[in-house]
Amino acid sequence: MRTLLRDRSYRRLLVGQTLSAFGDYAMFLALAVWVKVLTGSSAKAGLAILPFILPSLVGPALGVYVDRFPRRRIMIVTDLAAAAAVVPLVFVRDAGDIWLIYVVSFLLGLATVVYEAARAGLLVSMLGEADLGDANGLLQSTSQGMRLLAPLAGAALFAAFGGRAVALLDAGTFLVSALLLFGVAAPTIDRADDGGFWVELRAGITHIARTADLRRLTIATAFVTLAAGVMEVAIFSLIDQGLHRQPEFLGVLSTAQGVGAVIGGVAVGATMRRIGEFATIAWALLAIGLGVAVLAWPTLAIVLVSAVAIGIAVSLYNVAFTTLMMRRTDVSMQGRVNSAIEAVFTVPYAASIAAGAVLISVVSFRTIYLAQAVMFLAIAGYLTLTGRDRTTPPTPSRDRTRRRGRDRSSSRDARALAAPPSPSEDRRPTR
Repeated sequence: MRTLLRDRSYRRLLVGQTLSAFGDYAMFLALAVWVKVLTGSSAKAGLAILPFILPSLVGPALGVYVDRFPRRRIMIVTDLAAAAAVVPLVFVRDAGDIWLIYVVSFLLGLATVVYEAARAGLLVSMLGEADLGDANGLLQSTSQGMRLLAPLAGAALFAAFGGRAVALLDAGTFLVSALLLFGVAAPTIDRADDGGFWVELRAGITHIARTADLRRLTIATAFVTLAAGVMEVAIFSLIDQGLHRQPEFLGVLSTAQGVGAVIGGVAVGATMRRIGEFATIAWALLAIGLGVAVLAWPTLAIVLVSAVAIGIAVSLYNVAFTTLMMRRTDVSMQGRVNSAIEAVFTVPYAASIAAGAVLISVVSFRTIYLAQAVMFLAIAGYLTLTGRDRTTPPTPSRDRTRRRGRDRSSSRDARALAAPPSPSEDRRPTR
């Protein structure tokens, strides 16, 4: 991790992502709370997240174009577009304007799909195999750690000046992130013509289907999102009926989860080196299942402890999945594979949120949380039983191999392009 922090380009990327995450967490909280305040409806507040995830449905197509262009340039343009996208929120006045909130949520989701696909390719091109897990963990820790400040700051800013002030804050963080990206050194990636749009699109999907561990994890996570989507709606009933608090209390819970996310992001590197990505994900799901189950009997202490535990587990899960995906995918296909996986998750997640909006009016939030817990625990059992062979080597990257041959004269590049560990070492590197 110290080596990473000495890398100027990675530091700039990390700072930009951290500031952007601060604005995003404040904004996402404001979007849901804003709808709740304007309409008084938990269902409509929970649905504010639905437009955000819909762009993932076209993610694989977007990923094809991400892989065709310099990743840093795509990230800069996306940051600038996202800053412009939140401006319409200054025109929201009453319940009749909530459609603007949904439109902005969609545009931010679109920007996120493109940005994350490009960032995956940029990281793989910048860093060596052994650094990917720590790089992802540090990004996750600092980004999610913004839950410690952003939700409370967002709630306070919302209460004092309204949602428009939060929107301007988020736009500012996007602009700063874009400026920092101009100073990131982005290695040139040799990319051959793979035969056109449809051929490239199929290549990304086929790679997931033919790579056993990616296929298992993608299927499992589709079911995870099917369970998790309902939580976006049920959380408001938990706060209202279970804890008897105002909607703004969501900021406190987000902060508690941020504490756990920081811990998880710091610990995930060592965890993956010790037990591997698959086992890390299985244990994380077990912790999430138990943490969700206790929410059926909410007290303030139980809910706060559960939020911290879930934050730790979610960090472990996200970083382990992302690292495994990066290691199993050639650098030239990172955008397509990343966005294709996101698309697979979107359909069950969107369906789950929509179902949650209906269920919450007829089913107790306690029943919903218990049902979710059962599903999380069942998926953890599935992954444990079908865990991949721990000796399977990572998929080699053609571009990284070529660059390693060309750039031996640079000590920095030599570190970044170091060969992956041999199978016998089982040193797996450490959303």
